[in-house]
Amino acid sequence: MEHEHIEPHTLSGIDVYRLMTDLVAPRPIAWVSTVSPDGAENLAPFSYFQAMGSRPPTVVLGCGWTRAGAPKDTLRNILDTREFTISHVSDAVAEAMNLTSVELPMGESEWDYAAGQVPLSSAAAQVVRPPRVAQARASMECRMVHAIPVGKTKAGSPASTIVVGEVVAFTVAPELLRRDESGHLLAMDPAALGSVGRLGGIAYTRTEGVFELPRPKPPTRQS
Repeated sequence: MEHEHIEPHTLSGIDVYRLMTDLVAPRPIAWVSTVSPDGAENLAPFSYFQAMGSRPPTVVLGCGWTRAGAPKDTLRNILDTREFTISHVSDAVAEAMNLTSVELPMGESEWDYAAGQVPLSSAAAQVVRPPRVAQARASMECRMVHAIPVGKTKAGSPASTIVVGEVVAFTVAPELLRRDESGHLLAMDPAALGSVGRLGGIAYTRTEGVFELPRPKPPTRQS
């Protein structure tokens, strides 16, 4: 089969976006809560998101800028306050998550917009100022460690900013936590967690049909 070779610089921005989001999938969803310096609360989902380490627990977000060259609300709040909270997205809150992706005029709350249509409320975080989603099964409270600008818009601003955050607190529904005899955490039951992932276009996926692959052991070599 002949594969087509494509170089990104030959494509429009939307076509590059299409290939990235189709091929890097499924992607976890970061449901990011932030608070501006004057107290305005923002809530938005991001699928350019990944865990990058556990000592210290580290996550990365890809946050876009507007075509006019301004940081979007979530990024602006993170840059101003250095804090954000990521709530886990399960099937039970997928509709609420999607509603908070709406583009509202500055100053209007995604929390209020979505809560007018589905159950959605905030709960105080433990360490940082941005609240968590009360209906979410888990959350991670984060402090920004680095903000790395990437690319450039026609307005001269970065096209996006990679935010590196350290997780400073976890909140997890107790029924998800299982421990072995020594008290160490066991892997969560994927069915109980019910994670939702992002695919290309407007498609999402659930964690159904899970399978396991034991890690291979290196071959035994005779001396």
